[in-house]
Amino acid sequence: MRSVKSPSGSLRAERAAVTRRRIAEAARGLFATRGYGATTLREIAAAAGVAVQTVYAVFGSKANILRELREGLVTDPAADAAFRAALDASSPPAALDLFARSVRLRWETGHDIVAIHLEAGSTDPTIRVEVEAVLSARRRGIGRLAGSVAGLEPSLDVREVMAVLDGLTLPEIYAELVGVHGWSAEAYESWLAEALRRLVLR
Repeated sequence: MRSVKSPSGSLRAERAAVTRRRIAEAARGLFATRGYGATTLREIAAAAGVAVQTVYAVFGSKANILRELREGLVTDPAADAAFRAALDASSPPAALDLFARSVRLRWETGHDIVAIHLEAGSTDPTIRVEVEAVLSARRRGIGRLAGSVAGLEPSLDVREVMAVLDGLTLPEIYAELVGVHGWSAEAYESWLAEALRRLVLR
């Protein structure tokens, strides 16, 4: 017999999810402004409007909150879809444009999370190892795209393409152009697509 969730059970699950998101977003803001090391779970609880015991019950530690933020960045559905489309593109310009879109979508919602992780990893060896794993995965993805683009245009050198894709899409560049100089995310995407086409395809 199929089990049916009771309305009260569904409501409890929804409230738990809301609380979890509120804690994660409160921590994200504090990590970005105060620093990961300087932020306490008590401060996170106060910013989220919950008891510190709730933070312990939901996440257990700051590191687990950070992992959840990272998971949201790494598995962004819209950015992932644009990257897959770039791999399947039929021409180098189309692939680069779609890659620029995927980068814009990922950094638009999470470039600050990268900076938080780098800061946290400087003092926490466990997080540093996790960050290195994510960076390695990013390079592998860029390598796949570089190989795909070079496969469409044999005159291109895969290593050179990879270097350009890696260097131009660092989150620090997005943060500088959008956060410091006031560019819109759309302007960043247009600039990135044009720069990639110019430098990769010459």
